[in-house]
Amino acid sequence: MLCAVLGGGQAKSYGKESVRIFVFTAQTEGSAAPDEAQQSRLAGVKELKEQLRHKAGLSVVDDRAQADVLIEVLELEQRDAGDGGFGGAKLTPLVNSILRLHLTAGDNQTDIKGMGPGSGSKAAKDAADRVLKWIVRNRVDRPTTA
Repeated sequence: MLCAVLGGGQAKSYGKESVRIFVFTAQTEGSAAPDEAQQSRLAGVKELKEQLRHKAGLSVVDDRAQADVLIEVLELEQRDAGDGGFGGAKLTPLVNSILRLHLTAGDNQTDIKGMGPGSGSKAAKDAADRVLKWIVRNRVDRPTTA
């Protein structure tokens, strides 16, 4: 809290700028309207951007050239989680969501998977947590000295 007061409440930590992230998905070529898979990936992009905006030290940018980390949403998959309890009728479908991502930061690349029950928002939250851990582990947030 003292750092936030001294830093003027900015999202900077010890003079470091936040890591800039660009989130995207591959576009389907040749079709006017996106197919179901494309719509699912676009929903994954939206959910992931929302979750990343809540992470301290990260900022989502709209320009790929300004980004330190590129995140490609490969797939947002929803699997049937089975029947409801006690053999009764399901009122709402029970699903587990899996959000698959490919991260690139300079020469570092990896694939990450976020999972969660229900719609893609819980999977996106899990994926955002994993993205932040990967950024810290690979020291993407540390400026390189020339």
